[in-house]
Amino acid sequence: MSDVKIGCFGLSGHQIHGSVTGLERARLTAFGGIDEEAFEKLKETRPEAMEGVDYFGGLEGLLDTDVDLVSFCSQRRADQAAQCVQALDAGKHVLAEKPMATCREDLNALREAAERSGKNLWTMTSMVYYPSVRGIKQILDSGALGTVVQFYCMKSYPYHDRRPQDRGIDGGIIQAAIHAISCIGHLTGKRFVEVFAQDTNRGNPKDGEFQMAMSMTARLEDGTLASIIANYCNPRSIGYHGNDQIRIHGTNGMLELVDGATRRSLVLVEQEPTTFEDDESDPKYPQDLIDAILDGTPTLLTQEAGFHYTEVALSAQESATSGGPVSI
Repeated sequence: MSDVKIGCFGLSGHQIHGSVTGLERARLTAFGGIDEEAFEKLKETRPEAMEGVDYFGGLEGLLDTDVDLVSFCSQRRADQAAQCVQALDAGKHVLAEKPMATCREDLNALREAAERSGKNLWTMTSMVYYPSVRGIKQILDSGALGTVVQFYCMKSYPYHDRRPQDRGIDGGIIQAAIHAISCIGHLTGKRFVEVFAQDTNRGNPKDGEFQMAMSMTARLEDGTLASIIANYCNPRSIGYHGNDQIRIHGTNGMLELVDGATRRSLVLVEQEPTTFEDDESDPKYPQDLIDAILDGTPTLLTQEAGFHYTEVALSAQESATSGGPVSI
């Protein structure tokens, strides 16, 4: 294989078609899961990426081509897991928009399909590739904060009327919280073992099951505590679409990346506050995935991590529904 042929399915999420022109040894060859009008519009707005791309209305036709990797942003997230299973069984690598599954049965089916196919299955939790997050990882790995005791992470986005009232379309608030889950898991290198979560539709301007906010506390396998909040209350006037915040407290100091990841500080015991630098080194997303397919190199975003973070998110939703903690 000289390069990776990519097929995209759907546009409901962070589809990678906008990144393909910057990839080495990869090209977009097929697109499905959208109507023909939307496909023609893509050809107009992204002519370089869409040159020579074949259109398929359904998944079966796309899977009959020689694409190597299918990137899924399905119209309904509740249907996406079964579609990913089809792609894996057809011998394709898969990149799935978060959450990769909306129930445990679907998550188990994805595990089984990945195992029997021998193909890679990744989920789009790309926050671990952010240069700022990688800079934090360097500090934690250095031991500068001492023993890490507690994490706090926030994901806040604006509300708009296109937010779906049906959780089956995008997975509900967990599709935002899973970014924070993956970030904490990646930075610590530890698994989650217990979660307790609550959600609310307070402030929802429409009738439906749309969750405006969720709060989650968790314990990691080494005893580290984590708190995560996610909401759709970020005011547009603040100046940044996503109000990301990370705070880490250790026995030798604290670190924070706040205000939409625009302000950072590192405060160590008995030292003056300072800042920290981004880590701009490789690997980068999604080139990392292309290199793995062609060269067999390990990826920063691993398949097993994707399974675990999705399980944590599903456990959080189960906890919010039941009103009690859930062991993982």
